[in-house]
Amino acid sequence: MKKGVIIALVLAVVLIAILVVLLAKGYYDSRYVLDEYYYTVVPLDYDITPSVDSGGRFTDYALTCYNGDGEAKDLTFSVLIDAHSSDLYPPGTFLRVSCSKLLVIGRRAIDRSDVPERAMARIDAVFAPTSALSLAEYAAERTGQLAPGSVGAHEASCATEGSALRYIYVFSAGGKAAAEAAAELLDPVYQVQYRTDKDAFPELTAIFLEIRMDDGTVVFSQKYDTRVKFDYEN
Repeated sequence: MKKGVIIALVLAVVLIAILVVLLAKGYYDSRYVLDEYYYTVVPLDYDITPSVDSGGRFTDYALTCYNGDGEAKDLTFSVLIDAHSSDLYPPGTFLRVSCSKLLVIGRRAIDRSDVPERAMARIDAVFAPTSALSLAEYAAERTGQLAPGSVGAHEASCATEGSALRYIYVFSAGGKAAAEAAAELLDPVYQVQYRTDKDAFPELTAIFLEIRMDDGTVVFSQKYDTRVKFDYEN
């Protein structure tokens, strides 16, 4: 084989190898390398009730987010939840979502003051925090936001009890197994809900979660009165 042909073949192999490396790098960068940060807040009426499958508990988030220039992007991600719900982002949580060109690659809770000005302006334009002036008005607002069907209940409400709130989920006769399953799902959710309610009304002293049958039988009752603090590092 002539020397010139061998050189040409070697060059062709080298060029192909370089092309493969560049394509692989481009694929990796587009999926796993940070491209931009987006900011949002979890709406107060967002349903964070966990779902359960063979892999454990998780909550799906689908949120409109904004970059530092105020440009919008719809983003979705799932959060696997540990036994204490420490990874759950409750309503009212401001988030910074890290994105590659194609994927959400990270997220973390941040303070409102950490949101860029233009992104905050867009968030303020679409996110309405509670307008309630009293705890009773807030309870009525929360009742309208609850989704009892998501846990199999046929009724859900929130009412004042002095300086506390009581959340009640009611299940139809024969639904005790579903009520017990709902208690397991909702208990960690309401550990976090206390934080949201306390932020809305500092004078709030506690919240109660009660799950019962429509004949009045109480299946689960729990009081939450400790300020829950989480360290988000995702």
